Amino acid sequence: MRIETQGKTHVRIIMREKKAKDLLAGLLAHPDLGEEAKELADKLQAAGVTPPPAAPGSHRHQYAPPMDE
Repeated sequence: MRIETQGKTHVRIIMREKKAKDLLAGLLAHPDLGEEAKELADKLQAAGVTPPPAAPGSHRHQYAPPMDE
């Protein structure tokens, strides 16, 4: 993320698309963060950012030791 311009009442930042999607997903997952977070989420969505698709269910991996012959 990089701050491009900064004024008294606004800040313009540049970030990679994946980071913007992750940020939006976090903001939408926590509506209790307040009005500023909601405004930022609205601005991200207005800029065309969409949250990443939901991850598939957890996969369970188990270690299986080699079989002795």
